[in-house]
Amino acid sequence: MQVVILHCHFERGGVTQVVENHVQAIRRSGVTDIVLVSGDRVSGLSASTRNSVKHLVIDGFDYDRDEAAAGEIDRRAAEITKVLVDRLGHLGIDRGDAVLHWHNHSLGKNTAAPAVIGQLATAGWKLLLQVHDFAEDNRPENYARLIRATTAKDKRQLEGYLYPVAPQIHYATLTRADARVLTSIGVPADQVSVLPNSVMLPDVATPTRDEALARVRPAMNLPSNARWCLYPVRGIRRKNVGEFVLLCRWLGENRFGGLTLCPATAVEKRSYLRWKEFAKECSPQAVFDAAHHPDVSFTDNLAASDYIVSTSVAEGFGMAYLEPWLAGRRVIARRLSTVMDDFVADGLRFPDVYDTIPIPGDRDWLTTCRIESRAAEQASWSELPELFRPAFVSDESDDDVIDFAKLIPRRQQEVLQRIHRDAGYESEIKQRSATLVKALQAEMGDESTIVHNADVIREYYSVQRQAEQLANVYAGIVDARIGSQVTAPECAGQAIDFISRVRSFFPCRTETFDEQLEQP
Repeated sequence: MQVVILHCHFERGGVTQVVENHVQAIRRSGVTDIVLVSGDRVSGLSASTRNSVKHLVIDGFDYDRDEAAAGEIDRRAAEITKVLVDRLGHLGIDRGDAVLHWHNHSLGKNTAAPAVIGQLATAGWKLLLQVHDFAEDNRPENYARLIRATTAKDKRQLEGYLYPVAPQIHYATLTRADARVLTSIGVPADQVSVLPNSVMLPDVATPTRDEALARVRPAMNLPSNARWCLYPVRGIRRKNVGEFVLLCRWLGENRFGGLTLCPATAVEKRSYLRWKEFAKECSPQAVFDAAHHPDVSFTDNLAASDYIVSTSVAEGFGMAYLEPWLAGRRVIARRLSTVMDDFVADGLRFPDVYDTIPIPGDRDWLTTCRIESRAAEQASWSELPELFRPAFVSDESDDDVIDFAKLIPRRQQEVLQRIHRDAGYESEIKQRSATLVKALQAEMGDESTIVHNADVIREYYSVQRQAEQLANVYAGIVDARIGSQVTAPECAGQAIDFISRVRSFFPCRTETFDEQLEQP
């Protein structure tokens, strides 16, 4: 068997890490003929991966450099397909024995990718299309780019382009929830597999908590006896940074919370820096850029922490909910059923998750907040032709509270400012989230839960298990018959509505800014 793994780029990030894990797993299963295909951005690949694969750089494979010209998809795809097939042929890759494992083909970063896949499948190549993220999941810029490039007339036509169906095309997702999206539009269930990520910590020496704290405290300008907790993410909008700022007020005496990484893109960095500046007054226990200090490694930050927090409102897989247990750290997190339901089904326990942070207010204020949230959702899709917009789920709640994460970021700041100056108001909010506050202020977690979860993760999310899963999926694809036609899923046109029903909208995800980010 020959395996070809394809993605727009291999820069540092979630998909590249998955690919690196897959390479390790594939080699463990006995396959040594592995080819990586991408554009020319590959700095995220480790030396061990580079030395164990062949790598092809294909022009036009990376993100679209400019707005894709309407109607040019087939021409662009034909050029890419010809070069790809020729280059694979020169490496001795045979379509009868090869699996082309393509990552995130439908996200809209390269609008020609699905057309390339259609042409390859028609020519008899066998493909595994692994979907990490959906353009339909609150990524209106990506979705709009696909509409313009394909000149699709409606949702059905677009989804037929994005999710081709043939016996030689198999799909993979990271979660069962994402698999249900594909089967809901008519991709045959026996052609959809769930391939969760493998989970492991870096193979480096781990300092004791005291040793790590001795490095973290001076680096972060903390008191000599400060305690530490960690939000180990890049602080992009969907990580709900405003809620992290709120939780840092509730950590208890002399405990500080570190958010590790500043985003790189302009709009994400603008949001992050705004929260960083805002927290100085309203939540001084929130520490930003915790991973940017040259004297503190990720392992140091993790070892110094009492626990890990997550306020994220959307995840593709949820690695941050699993890795900490292997390091002996509990997790306090907002519950995301789309990923956490899988973990619970596999036996993991999450005693310290929360579903909402209720914020009280008078009827007029709450009504205004709900109107603002609905307006933000509608505005996020407003650039799309009306036929392509999701069917919005109405929130007609008349409760006397609203979830903090449902507030637009400006309202989140308003709440934080009121909390900062009104101790009675904060006390009322903390009482409504008493279980969460207790977890944040607890000295230690339940050791038996930590040990249990670590054991489950080593069993269900090991490289060896992933190797077995990949081998089984690849074998099924190699043995698949070659269909004469590539068609649209039977119920194409329903994906964006299905996703909107099962994934709540949170305004922080699509926040935009009128002003340009000022360069430092």
